[in-house]
Amino acid sequence: MRLGDALSIKAAATWLPETTETVAEVIADGRLEAEHEHRVGVSELPVSRDLAGPQLAAHAARRALEQAAWDPDRVGQLSHSWIYHQGHDFWAPAHYVAHQAGLTRALPFGLQHMSNGAALGMQLAAVRLIADPEMDSAMVTTGDRFALPGFDRWAGDYDVVYGDGGTALVLGRRDGHGDLLHMLSFATSAAPQTENFFRGRDEFSAAPLTHSRPIDVRRPKKAFLEMGGMETLKELGLANVRHVLRESLRLADLEPTDPRIRCVALPRAGDAVYSLMYLPVIEDIVKAEPLFLGRRTGHLGSGDFIANLTDIIASGILAPGEIALVIGGGAGYTWSCAAFQAPEKRHG
Repeated sequence: MRLGDALSIKAAATWLPETTETVAEVIADGRLEAEHEHRVGVSELPVSRDLAGPQLAAHAARRALEQAAWDPDRVGQLSHSWIYHQGHDFWAPAHYVAHQAGLTRALPFGLQHMSNGAALGMQLAAVRLIADPEMDSAMVTTGDRFALPGFDRWAGDYDVVYGDGGTALVLGRRDGHGDLLHMLSFATSAAPQTENFFRGRDEFSAAPLTHSRPIDVRRPKKAFLEMGGMETLKELGLANVRHVLRESLRLADLEPTDPRIRCVALPRAGDAVYSLMYLPVIEDIVKAEPLFLGRRTGHLGSGDFIANLTDIIASGILAPGEIALVIGGGAGYTWSCAAFQAPEKRHG
């Protein structure tokens, strides 16, 4: 998607619980084997004691609107994404987030796209804004709480640990008023032949948590490996990450060597995932600094993409005119890459 001078980020926020669990604590409690400490790549995780994913998302949405002084009535669409239980078994969490954030004029959408959900939400928001000149802005939110007894955030997966949090972003028209980052391009690619990475040999069930309680992500992944799937995933992962990275550069009219490209933000996964499908491609194509922004959050479900943008904005790492590339990836598998530019200095 070539965006030119059409759209910009007007507001972005991450809302994390104040309560945390450290690696040292969970190793001492016997909930994580010491040998895995260096593989998970985090020092601590934010842990929600009582708030569900949609509540975390609503907190982030209100924070984003408040920080930008953005009128909720200007938001015409809300896309809410998640990867795990939203607090109720049979309901519409996107509508809850819209209600709690005061987005009474927005059309809520629920997106089940695993960890690439926020990226897809932004892409769909961009499509709607370009197609519908009557719509002023759109919001994308995410929210997840990875709590027992249903999910073991520390030991339920290989080399990835899961933090609780909500994220929110407002995408609007590029008009010079409140533009935090200009969105230059968006590229997405999928390899649906890898969908059984999280399914393995498991039969289809009639109710949640039928196969295991808590959810055991390792079991289907192990079956996937036994079926020889890892080489396929690695090959397709590298190829698709390469494609979306090159495509986002092309659509933004950027050369890989452009000195304005300051950084490349990666999904908040473990070091093994980075080595499998991300770093070899990034180091081969661009010279920009890879950003690993999840050392104190872990994987935020579908929220990594927006959380990374929030951190890039808050850190001031981009000088005026500099560019950040943000990469997303999620089971299925789907990968996204978008180019964002800090507004140039105004003169006069």
